[in-house]
Amino acid sequence: MEQFLIPMLVGLTSLGAYVVGRRWLGLTRKGFRLAISGMLGSVGLTLLFFAVNVGTGMTIVLVGRLLLHEFVSLYLINDIALLVLSLLQGLTFQWWRQA
Repeated sequence: MEQFLIPMLVGLTSLGAYVVGRRWLGLTRKGFRLAISGMLGSVGLTLLFFAVNVGTGMTIVLVGRLLLHEFVSLYLINDIALLVLSLLQGLTFQWWRQA
């Protein structure tokens, strides 16, 4: 049950937002499809930025090991903030492309 709590929570709030959008705000199904498409594009860009950020971070750490002649941990780039900042990069780039 515990592994399903977060997906159920997100599913219920998403369904609620869809119902509110359709019934009370008069939003269209076509607009919803466009929103899903834009969201998937943003997720793809987020993952791309995250992969580039992790790869660049690993390269910097490994070069740092060589130049400093001491151990520098790869765990330095193991931070949720990197994913959040990659999301912001992806969203910004997506909105910039649409402008």
